[in-house]
Amino acid sequence: MRVRTGLIAGGVVVGLGAAGFGVWNSSWLKLETVQVTGNRHTTTQEVQTAAALSPGMRLTAVSSARVSARVGGLPWVASATVTHVLPSRIRIAIRERTPALLVAAGTHTYLIDHSGVVLQEGGAGYPVIGGMPLTVSYPGDHLTLTEFTAAVAVLDALPAGLKPRLASLNAPSADLLSVTLMDKTTITYGTPDNLADKNYDITTLLATGKSYTSINVQSPTHPAATAR
Repeated sequence: MRVRTGLIAGGVVVGLGAAGFGVWNSSWLKLETVQVTGNRHTTTQEVQTAAALSPGMRLTAVSSARVSARVGGLPWVASATVTHVLPSRIRIAIRERTPALLVAAGTHTYLIDHSGVVLQEGGAGYPVIGGMPLTVSYPGDHLTLTEFTAAVAVLDALPAGLKPRLASLNAPSADLLSVTLMDKTTITYGTPDNLADKNYDITTLLATGKSYTSINVQSPTHPAATAR
């Protein structure tokens, strides 16, 4: 009796498994809708176009990894999570990049995230890096210039009291970095080394209440300043 019961139970499991497999591979699981969530700067149409999913295709033919990779190629998209929603929908959840700064290059200005990905041409309201050996770029490009990396290091380390006063950062080379404040004070950092010491010198000088046209901390043990 136990053997027979076991055989029946096994048959039921196999039958259910076969039925499930048959349903998953059946022709009625066809794509009707591509739902996009989490996108603000990237349009739904851009995401759907990049996903390259056609209405009527079988859901089993949709590779989540491949769709995610295609959508992830869009400039603003940091990641895309693709989910099958039975019986006829694909959901694409977008996590967008966070704009962090502007890069002035030639006659163009580009909005960039902290890692150096170009998000779009044009923008406002973010710190500006200029002077780099860059004339043109395109959305989706990844800036890997040593000048850019050095400039971001200076920006990240900038004292909290100086950040609201920042006008721009000039980075013609990775060892000739300088910051310009809103009041036209120029602060020359040189390299992005010893930033804690350099910033200590800067804040100490500015704390005196004096106004300066320039401050030079290339050598943090021998800072120099020119009064206005």
